[in-house]
Amino acid sequence: AGIHDSTTFSFTTKDSISPTINSASSSTPNGYYKTGEIINIIIGFTENITVDTTGGTPTLELETGSTDRTAHFISGSGSSSLVFSYTVQAGDTSSDLDYTSMSALALNSGTIKDTTGNNAILSLASPGASGSLSATESLIIDTSSATLSSSSPADNAPAVAVNSNIVLTFSEAVNIGSGNIVIFKRTDDSIVETIDVTSSQVTGTGTTDITINPTSDFESQTEYYVQIDSSAFVDVAGNSYTGISNKTTLSFTTADVGVPTLSSSSPADNAPAVAVNSNIVLTFSEAVNIG
Repeated sequence: AGIHDSTTFSFTTKDSISPTINSASSSTPNGYYKTGEIINIIIGFTENITVDTTGGTPTLELETGSTDRTAHFISGSGSSSLVFSYTVQAGDTSSDLDYTSMSALALNSGTIKDTTGNNAILSLASPGASGSLSATESLIIDTSSATLSSSSPADNAPAVAVNSNIVLTFSEAVNIGSGNIVIFKRTDDSIVETIDVTSSQVTGTGTTDITINPTSDFESQTEYYVQIDSSAFVDVAGNSYTGISNKTTLSFTTADVGVPTLSSSSPADNAPAVAVNSNIVLTFSEAVNIG
């Protein structure tokens, strides 16, 4: 009678295609880290894979030829992505942890398989090639705090406009943290204003320039200095700016915007019986020059 349907005699071929690596990424978009932070590195495969840790835990070596910078497998079995974890150590540098060019994925051969038992192909020798890492991110290890490159007004600046904002320019982009910026009057060390860095008076987070807008204009011809809490600003990796705790790092003197007034005179106004040989003496509210 023969067979003329699709059900009497059918079969399925075996999955003989091994999973390969097709992506890699780190756990933060910008890839910046500091000592003590945990880096999670995600290795993506072309299909779901299963990890058998009976023979050992898969590892990802982060530096060619080194055995002391090893990320260990922590999750992902049953999915198409494996997550490896590494804690940044003191002394690590960006080149130590540049996984974009490494070829040391030690996944304990035979322990990574797809659902039908095909061993994963783990070659990472040629970035961009089939089965290799092609990540564009780098793991930047930042252990240095941002420093104050310049300010406006500059330190020791004279004749600063009384309505000036204070602009801090840092060596790298910083985010607003917590704490205060305090403006003092130099003559008596009195506090002119305490500004919470999280207030709307402080702007520029995420950039190198932080602008501070005092509530009121400064007084005329007065010296001020600025102090900043060490927790006020942090760089992308979380390193805190050291702050300012002295009177000399950032100080400035405002311009003289007051008009001199006549305090008194000799002869006085409406004076009677003034000697005919008198000079006229004008006493002003401040020193003046002849114009």
